[in-house]
Amino acid sequence: MSNISNPKPVKKGDRMDNDHNNLNESYTPVSKHKFEGWPILWILIAIFLISAVLWYTGAAPYLIKWIANK
Repeated sequence: MSNISNPKPVKKGDRMDNDHNNLNESYTPVSKHKFEGWPILWILIAIFLISAVLWYTGAAPYLIKWIANK
């Protein structure tokens, strides 16, 4: 780092170490991985809700018979 009396230092040792461009260690993220199963979760919730409505309305036995006849 330079000072006011000598803005351009002669030796490299007079400046701050600028080693952020030479990273020898591999990058390892510290943060947690983001949960990426949301689409699957929404599909399962939708299937559950549809089946719950069919079961509650009494249409489930007719649907099961229709699937069995195919």
